[in-house]
Amino acid sequence: MLGGARLIGPGVVSPSRVDPPVRLLVLLDRSGSMIGEGIAFTRLTLRSFIDGLDSATTRVAVAGFESRNVARGITASVFTAPADAARELDRLPSPDPRANTALYSALVEGLRHLAGAEATTPGSRGGILLVTDGRNDVDHPGDDAGLLSGADGLRQAADAAARSGDRIWIMGVGDNLSAAEIGTLAGERGSAATVSLDPNAMAARLASISRELRGVRELTFGVGGGAAAALARAPWFGTAAAWKDGTPVVTQTLVWRPPLYALPAYEGVADPASLPPELRDAASAGASAGGLRWLMALCFGVLGLVLWVVVPRYAWAGDAMPAPVAPAPARRAEAAPAASQATDLHGGISEAPPRKPTDVTQELPAVSGAATPSRRARGR
Repeated sequence: MLGGARLIGPGVVSPSRVDPPVRLLVLLDRSGSMIGEGIAFTRLTLRSFIDGLDSATTRVAVAGFESRNVARGITASVFTAPADAARELDRLPSPDPRANTALYSALVEGLRHLAGAEATTPGSRGGILLVTDGRNDVDHPGDDAGLLSGADGLRQAADAAARSGDRIWIMGVGDNLSAAEIGTLAGERGSAATVSLDPNAMAARLASISRELRGVRELTFGVGGGAAAALARAPWFGTAAAWKDGTPVVTQTLVWRPPLYALPAYEGVADPASLPPELRDAASAGASAGGLRWLMALCFGVLGLVLWVVVPRYAWAGDAMPAPVAPAPARRAEAAPAASQATDLHGGISEAPPRKPTDVTQELPAVSGAATPSRRARGR
């Protein structure tokens, strides 16, 4: 209860569920027609299906069947944890091209083996998942003697399924089978479906079977009440507006409600009819909230542009350094003495003019006996 309101919605229950503990027998067709993609795709999808079962309440046995050693192959299977059963599935022999399909007899032998497992575990319920790609086809050389066949064999197998009280799922894959035949075998309490030889189609069918193997499911949802603040923060209300020339052009009220978390978490599918009217109205109103998302995205985009581009540009404009000014060329001759007198400690010192090359030669002493260019020049 939260604020006087009930938090548990109406129970979401499968119409023909199997209550735990569960004993599930998986029968896989290993006839010659399953060679290639048939056995490869069914192994792949069945392994994923078995791994996803509840290991605390479910025990699984895996058996292959054809038209030879039908009873011995099924009774040798052992009910074990789903992970171990998935490994047993990988160890099943590959289909034999000479093997045929003993569909009726395999179902009867499977029901007998399942009844023995239920007897050893009081209170358990049983189910059979049978996967095949063909019709019942026996009475060939090499087949077991006494296998059920024809209309009489179909009737016997259907009667055995009806008397057992166990849940039966039959999944036919491919095109070489009869929907009426597998529907009769499953009976009114069972379920039969044909799917294409495609892993995705088979996985979707097995997912629905997996939901039926679970127990009762209840839908939990949050409701308004006085104690909501003790569970999470209060809702936040705000307004988003677009302005032009000082006038709001678009105004939208925003509401954010904190999520309600509950443990343990689960995944499930609920029938909309099982929801209370107020919750259905809230769900339909949420569908129309998509038009608001684009406006919120636009507002956040504009805000990010302003903070990333406009604000830094104006904030740094006042702190910009002045551009460097090129220094003026130094004055020679007449400006140099004045500057030196103003700044130099030795104000009376000035730069001497450059000397000529002749000034250097005139200072050299004259060498006797050698005629220098200057003497010859003076002699002339």
